[in-house]
Amino acid sequence: MNWIDRRRQTVRRRRLKLAATGLAALVAVLFVAGLALPAEHVSTSRMLVDRPPEAVWRVLTDLDGMPLWRSDLAAIERLPDFRGKPAWREIGRGGGSVVEVYLGESPRRLVMQAADEGEPGLPIRVFDLISVRAGTEVTLTERAASSNPFRRVLVRLGGQRPAIDRFLRDLAGRLGTNRRTMAAE
Repeated sequence: MNWIDRRRQTVRRRRLKLAATGLAALVAVLFVAGLALPAEHVSTSRMLVDRPPEAVWRVLTDLDGMPLWRSDLAAIERLPDFRGKPAWREIGRGGGSVVEVYLGESPRRLVMQAADEGEPGLPIRVFDLISVRAGTEVTLTERAASSNPFRRVLVRLGGQRPAIDRFLRDLAGRLGTNRRTMAAE
């Protein structure tokens, strides 16, 4: 190997070390930033559907029909009521989670929250149904928590919104309606 080849090899090694060091520094900065961010976050999305609030309410509260239109669910298992309110286990790709109706004001507001061993927890999903001239404005607000520091950074950068957006897409598909996403926060 002549001196030119050795020089090229040395330069390649130096660039590789520099790239590895830069990547490690970026991962460390993201991790520290994630630790500094609060674990809880709130996401909101709105959609306008051309159905009355009563029709939207019926779809949201039909537990037996949920696996038929929600793409994130494989099955629903009914459970005994928690504190006199309906409860069920949602079984999806990531396993199962217990959900209960925390508040139901037909047909205006529905609050569903996770329940761990009978205790309320996160995520909490709030559905506000507002009657408008063209149908119903559906506002979905989700309050959730993430223990993963990298996921916290991703959420703050807007990269983790698919859950509520997918839910609204599935709801619009179930209602067989035209939808317009109005705003997302």
